[in-house]
Amino acid sequence: MKKRQKKEKNSLLFQYIIGITLLTLVITSSFLYLVWLSMKPYRTAKVEGERIAKQYANLETVSQIDIFNGLESYYSVLGQDKNQKPVAVLIEKSSNNIYVYQLENGTSQEKAEAVVREKGATEIDKITFGRYAEKPVWEIKSGGDYYLVDFESGALVEKEKQ
Repeated sequence: MKKRQKKEKNSLLFQYIIGITLLTLVITSSFLYLVWLSMKPYRTAKVEGERIAKQYANLETVSQIDIFNGLESYYSVLGQDKNQKPVAVLIEKSSNNIYVYQLENGTSQEKAEAVVREKGATEIDKITFGRYAEKPVWEIKSGGDYYLVDFESGALVEKEKQ
């Protein structure tokens, strides 16, 4: 009688272990699937942005690809053209309009960084090239603040707090 009770307890314990293992496996795989889904827009941006920039803007090498979300969303591709000059290519997501900017003809990333540091930014988290109100801008993220610096004039356009 005692052996049978002990076997039943071991069987019940074994069932609990299997149940908890399956539950953990389902939760982990669901979490990983959600992470994979959240990365999909960035993978698409990288592949599509690079392809379009090389095809239509004669971009030879790509150094950075990001998504800029201002009034409109853009794929932002930085790299060098066939003449080894730095170029920024913006591809509007909704209409696929392409804008090409020679980076040597405007404010550099370093100068844009200096402008926002003067306005109170401490640590720079991310710099993205984009287009805001029909003008090219550098978007600089510092902590919870976003700064927009005009590419052509180097002036601060806007500061947004999150």
